[in-house]
Amino acid sequence: MKNLVEFEPIGKFIKVLGKDIETYLGKEDACIVCVLPDGVFYGHALYAWLKERKENVVLTSMEDEGIGLDETKIKGRKLLLVSNDIVTGKSYKRSMETLRTKKVELDIKDIKFASSSDRVGVADFFVTKHSAEAIWHLEELDAIDLKIIQYLAQNGRESFAAIAKKLRLSSVAVKNRVDKLLKEKIIRIQSTLNIDQFYTIAAQINIVADAKTVEQLIEKLEKCQEVYQLAKTIGRYNLTVGVLAHNLENIEAFVEDEIRIMPGVKQIVASTGEIPILPKTIPPRLS
Repeated sequence: MKNLVEFEPIGKFIKVLGKDIETYLGKEDACIVCVLPDGVFYGHALYAWLKERKENVVLTSMEDEGIGLDETKIKGRKLLLVSNDIVTGKSYKRSMETLRTKKVELDIKDIKFASSSDRVGVADFFVTKHSAEAIWHLEELDAIDLKIIQYLAQNGRESFAAIAKKLRLSSVAVKNRVDKLLKEKIIRIQSTLNIDQFYTIAAQINIVADAKTVEQLIEKLEKCQEVYQLAKTIGRYNLTVGVLAHNLENIEAFVEDEIRIMPGVKQIVASTGEIPILPKTIPPRLS
C-alpha cells in the first residue's frame, strides 16, 4: 500500500502547509484532530510527517460535533483540526465551537483549522481557496469587477447608478469599469433566449469522428440554434454536442440530418433527458 504522502493531493497538503503548521505548534504539546470522514487521511499523513520532527504530538479524530473525540488526548495541548474540503463552513463551525466550549475545562492552549481546500475562507491553513474571487485571474479582475458582472448578469437593464449605490461607488466609476471589461473582451452584453420558453427536452450526443470531420462538424453545428453545447473531448469520444428539442423526433432528425450524413463519423451515442439546469439561456442565431 502506498505511503499516504505519495498520493498527490496529500503530498501537496504536507508540502504547502507542513512548515507553517510546524511553526504554529512550536515546542508545545500538540494534537492533530482528524475531522471525520474526509480529514482522516490528511490528518494521519500530517501526524506521521510531524512525528519525524516533533515528539510531543498525538493524534485523535472526531465527527464535526465532537462524537468519538478522545478528550484525554487534547487536554493541555495546542490543537489542529484537519479536513479535506470546507464547502459550506457548517462542519468547520460545529467542530470549532465544540472544542472551544472545552477550552477552559481541558486547558486547551489554542485551536486552529487546516484544510486542503477552503471554499468559504475560514481555515487558518489551506492549500487552495475556491471562493468566487479565487477562481478568477485577479490580475484581470478584482472583487468589485465580479460584483458588477454579477449584478449585470442578474439584471442586464440595471443602471450604473443603481449598481454604484450598492457598491458605494460613483456611477462614473462603475461605467469606467464596465467599459474596461468590454474593451478587454472579459464580458459582452447581449440578449439571450430563455430555454424553457422554447424547448422541452435535451440530448447529449457523443461522437467519434476523424479529425477533419470533427472540424467540419464544429463549423456546421455552431450555427445551429438548437445547439447549446459544443466541445472537443479526449477519451472514448472526440466531440460532444448538447442539443435542445421539442420532442424525440426532432432529436432523431437532428442526428440523421446534421451528423450521421457526414462521411467521417464513425460512432454516435445519444442520451436524452430534461432541458439543462445550466445554461438557462442561449443566444439567438439568425444567420
